[in-house]
Amino acid sequence: MTAGIILAIMIIPIVTSISREVMSTVPQANKDAAFALGATQWEMITGAVFPHSFGGLVGAVMLGLGRAMGETIAVSLVIGGATNITPNVFAGGNSMAAVIVQQFGESTGTFTAALIGLGVVLFALTVVINLAARVVVRRAEIRVQGAAT
Repeated sequence: MTAGIILAIMIIPIVTSISREVMSTVPQANKDAAFALGATQWEMITGAVFPHSFGGLVGAVMLGLGRAMGETIAVSLVIGGATNITPNVFAGGNSMAAVIVQQFGESTGTFTAALIGLGVVLFALTVVINLAARVVVRRAEIRVQGAAT
């Protein structure tokens, strides 16, 4: 639980800065058109800004998620390095990246191969999450284009 809170705090600046940059790319003409049609500030944001920048917002969240998944030192120091599984979210535990960092230095032979395999699994998980983000963005773009026509 503590590691999750720390990682959430660590990715907030990345997600917010990228989201702000993406939202600033919305053409002023789109915003003005929404206001000209009588939209309020919130209606302009939900009707003009969010649809235009949805892909970038999902990208910002996925970039933050990727950073949180790959973060090793903060998790390794906070999580405790316990290898047992408990139902208590406040008990010590381990993550894949923390296991690699903590145990790679003194590993040999098959154990080194297992840690490298764990790194490959972590990489594959990152690729699957990125592909899922692309699917979400594509579906949203199709939905926005369908609503516009």
